[in-house]
Amino acid sequence: MSFERPFEGIKVVDLSQGIAGPYCGMLLAQHGADVIKVEPLHGDWARVLGPAPANHTEFSFIGSLGKRSLAIDLKCDEARTIIDALVADADVFMEGFRPGVIDRLGFGHERMMALNPGLIYSSISGFGQTGPLRDKPAMDPVLQAFTGFMLDNKGEDGIPHRANTIINDMSTALYGFQAIAPALYAKRDDGRGRFIDVSLMRGAANLSAIRLMSASQGPLDRTPRTAPSGIFRTGEGWLQLVILQDKDFLTLCDLLSLDDLAKDKSLLGNENRLAQVDMLLDRVETVLLTKPATHWRDLFTEAGLQNEMLQDFQEFLAHPQVTETELFSWLNVDGQDSPWPIPNPPGLPKIEAGTASAMSPVTGQHSNEVLGQLGYDPDAIADLHERKVITTWTASA
Repeated sequence: MSFERPFEGIKVVDLSQGIAGPYCGMLLAQHGADVIKVEPLHGDWARVLGPAPANHTEFSFIGSLGKRSLAIDLKCDEARTIIDALVADADVFMEGFRPGVIDRLGFGHERMMALNPGLIYSSISGFGQTGPLRDKPAMDPVLQAFTGFMLDNKGEDGIPHRANTIINDMSTALYGFQAIAPALYAKRDDGRGRFIDVSLMRGAANLSAIRLMSASQGPLDRTPRTAPSGIFRTGEGWLQLVILQDKDFLTLCDLLSLDDLAKDKSLLGNENRLAQVDMLLDRVETVLLTKPATHWRDLFTEAGLQNEMLQDFQEFLAHPQVTETELFSWLNVDGQDSPWPIPNPPGLPKIEAGTASAMSPVTGQHSNEVLGQLGYDPDAIADLHERKVITTWTASA
């Protein structure tokens, strides 16, 4: 165990698919855990969410990083024996099926935790294990709609919009990790396991906590909380500007030569500025339209104002600040002309190409290895392959 790999020696059996559960499991692997990804013979369905050169999409690559893959038909009789053997000495079990499905497969939390009383068992679902929507299938867009995010995310056209970033999947992965980590810590004292119910709905609610608190008190005000703050058009590009205090407002007025506004005592204090927000936004944008966003970014940054020009992902990836802080590791993927940028998780060393942490397995890549560790000899493993109980993906398959 070390700060770099605090979960060294922890064994995780991960039956989750998609991205919420797999990304949570990936974080456990990056922290040193031995994570065995158990997936169907044809692979985790994340492997086909878009073009899949060499058995990987962006979803499956990052969701499987640092894991080992066992591809197995969970409906076969032998599967129960194999999974039971894996779980017998495991620390964590993860699944992401709709409620009830995992029980029908024979791997529900009651049976698994009876088999291994010290097991941390995590179930990740759309709406949770109980309630009228427990059986409803739900991916990230469904939860963006259900939890109020889309209606709150209306554009100037008045049309609700979905965030392309899968915010609910990713936040659920992070909340799942933060639930499993302290459970492992607590287990050191009494050795007992724990059942953890994690849902995209719960993750979405926590992510939107402040907006939900405001909404509970009445209709939401979509105007900025401070003025004149917001996203502004410029002569070329867009700029985000935040004005918090009177000193910020006066600095802005000086930089934009808005002397009349600086002299207006009725604009001192954020509440007073909010009362005249439309006028202020119009006056500021009129000036910003005279020069490009790069000009205003440099000017405002030099003056100490909170601001940044809007960048696309390519500009963000190429920015010197990103390069200097080694925010990304660039990993080569078979079938890709150029490497993929993999964000380095906070608090961990950089993911180094060629190490186990930087390897993302193809479907069933470690099936033989995992079964060999369970005591299966080569003939028994070959027989399981022959009867299509397990499989190992190869580039020629």
